[in-house]
Amino acid sequence: MKNWFRTFASVFAAFVGVQSDQNRIRDFQEGRFSAFVIAGLLLTVIFLLSVYGFVQLVMWSID
Repeated sequence: MKNWFRTFASVFAAFVGVQSDQNRIRDFQEGRFSAFVIAGLLLTVIFLLSVYGFVQLVMWSID
């Protein structure tokens, strides 16, 4: 469970653009590629659904 949390935290930091070089090196040495792919896909879907929901909310409030 701790590894998944660390993986999601690293992917989120990379999404935002604040991933430290030390964490990036640690991820490449200790992390599994499949875990980072799954975390990246999930965070991408969450981001897209959030943008879609926000746009729908704004469009609903305009009408």
